Amino acid sequence: MILFLTLHSCEIDNFDGPDASLQGEIVDPNGKRLELEQGSSSARIRLDDFGFTETPVPIFFNFKMDGTYINTKVFASKYYITPIEGPWFPVLGDTVEVIGNTTHNFTVIPYLEVEWEGDPQVTADKKVVANFKFKRNEPSAGAAKPNVLDYQLFISTTKYVGNNNSILNGQPTLVGNAAEGTSLSITSQNPMKYATTYYVRVGVRVDDSFKKYNYSSVKTIQIPE
Repeated sequence: MILFLTLHSCEIDNFDGPDASLQGEIVDPNGKRLELEQGSSSARIRLDDFGFTETPVPIFFNFKMDGTYINTKVFASKYYITPIEGPWFPVLGDTVEVIGNTTHNFTVIPYLEVEWEGDPQVTADKKVVANFKFKRNEPSAGAAKPNVLDYQLFISTTKYVGNNNSILNGQPTLVGNAAEGTSLSITSQNPMKYATTYYVRVGVRVDDSFKKYNYSSVKTIQIPE
């Protein structure tokens, strides 16, 4: 019995490892990539592998800050792929055959478009001021249009600025739907400590289940000595 157990434990796993890759981007109906955030708090992609079972355990991975994604360790198979938990109107997934290097893009309607009005400015006491406006997008037929909730100013010493990487800046500012299209201004709660380059962006979010921000583009600002 001891010999049998020893031999059994030494059997070689002959299963091949993942040898395919999946990549792409998420864009709005005009082909513009969505502005997201970096890391585990970003929007995600759900993969359901129906190539081997009708009841797969889902796989998840994140979008990058620039709206792209890539996973270089995927098993070649047939997947149902869905972009989830993002600041856009929910969409159905797509069935994709992943073989070799596969590219698959998503088109969604973001809840909001957030645009700068000029460049961020620095006050005499080294606080950052940002002026911006937002637009609510129309959903596909039958989808509910959530109310706008709040906005926030995000500042970091790295380009990966966002809700998960920002200098503490107080609570978000509440805002209503009536502010759509109007010029809004937000000032950092505290002055910048260091004479260096800061990365700045504004986020506005709606009152949905996930409360993820629709972001402006990232701009830089130089704090003087």
